[in-house]
Amino acid sequence: MRRCRYRLLAHTADLLLEARGTDLPGLFSSCVLALFSLLADRRTVRGAKVRTAEVTGDTAEEQLFFLLREALLMFSAHKFLARTARVTIKGKRVTLTVAGENYDSSRHLVDREIKAVTAHAMVVERSPWGYLARFVVDV
Repeated sequence: MRRCRYRLLAHTADLLLEARGTDLPGLFSSCVLALFSLLADRRTVRGAKVRTAEVTGDTAEEQLFFLLREALLMFSAHKFLARTARVTIKGKRVTLTVAGENYDSSRHLVDREIKAVTAHAMVVERSPWGYLARFVVDV
């Protein structure tokens, strides 16, 4: 059994998430999966279609913020749910590749509405075992 790479933390408003990864691409992938897990049970999502998004940022926090905004846009604008996520990083350019499918009300229960990912309190840090990120979503 795989260990969960993210968890919800107590926060006075909205939702604060913490994610982990062995490297920066793995961390960003965990963050995207955490975001989609807040929307719906990813186990009910088939990985039938592939979508990509590309962002640039000067810092890891900027890259993560822009990446999570693009991931949320996949759902809010295109009703796309992701089952898996893979991130590649080349310099300042970050590419997200997700596999999933369009929202189907007969099979997917959307748990909550996420209005936005916020840059407030976003942290990306390196630790002896890998990387850790914290970010807040506005619900």
